[in-house]
Amino acid sequence: MSSDNFSHNPLTLLHIANHLRKCGISPVEIFRRVGVPPSALLNGNGWVPRKLCFALGKEAGIVAGDRFFGSRIGETYRLTELGVWGRTIVGAANVGEACAIAGKTIGLLQQGSDLRFLNFRRRAQLRFAFRGELGADPCQHLIGILAVLRKVALLGNAPEALSVRFSLPYARGVDALEETHGPRLEFGCEHDAIVVDREILNRPLTGSNDSTNLVEPAETAEGVTAAVKRLLPYRHITIETIAAQQRLSVRTLQRRLAEWGFSFEEIVDDIRRTEAIKYVLAGEYSAMDIAFLLGYSDQPHFARAFRRWTGMSTQAYVRSHSNSTQIP
Repeated sequence: MSSDNFSHNPLTLLHIANHLRKCGISPVEIFRRVGVPPSALLNGNGWVPRKLCFALGKEAGIVAGDRFFGSRIGETYRLTELGVWGRTIVGAANVGEACAIAGKTIGLLQQGSDLRFLNFRRRAQLRFAFRGELGADPCQHLIGILAVLRKVALLGNAPEALSVRFSLPYARGVDALEETHGPRLEFGCEHDAIVVDREILNRPLTGSNDSTNLVEPAETAEGVTAAVKRLLPYRHITIETIAAQQRLSVRTLQRRLAEWGFSFEEIVDDIRRTEAIKYVLAGEYSAMDIAFLLGYSDQPHFARAFRRWTGMSTQAYVRSHSNSTQIP
């Protein structure tokens, strides 16, 4: 995918739903409101348009009443949860190599972002910037990615050698970012960056990012999505069936779903919803055919579900989207 598409890997959104639920907020409603299907998080090899990611971060912060919602999300990640990008970083020989890898491979995580590892006389920087049009307020994602990038430098286990620079101007309340970004913060800077004392660049990685009991979001998510889609026409969608196909215990699958912030029923319902919208807009199947493809016993059950999802009939939905390319 070209970087001109300005997209993010859905793994960068993975913890938003869980944090919303902990705040007593239904994540399904928030995700759908901004146009990001919850099931999109289960495609670790897919891409979500950046403007939708920014819109999601902004909306989540508003409903949670948290100005720095994104920083708390970024701070919760293990690098190894971020797919190939994170696993490659934690396999580096030292801090300098980890920072260099992060910059060279950022395209695995975000298309349309610029991350450079720069060496200066006394300090080095992981300098971050978004390229091109933003489409929405990027603040929540920006403070989130800086929290993640700080973890790269923290692999050297020397927090006293790190500081964070924000282009965000100093204002009342920004000191709260110390909770997620450490005590050494600078505001109103020309660049957003993690600043690292050069003396620790050759330090071997000793930070805590091991993969013991790792949730394995990408691998499990892909398997769950494929299994649900494959079994939809046969109406055998139970968590016991899916867990068995993934060679997991039901308890393990439930725990991993909880890490994503959605219940099994919510995920199945959203996969049905996104598949239904694709079928309806494609116009290749009748409503009866779609009902059976999605595992409904008859057309009326499907019609009621579609109206619940979209607020309209299939015919009205097609008419309303005849000139639209909006992602369902």
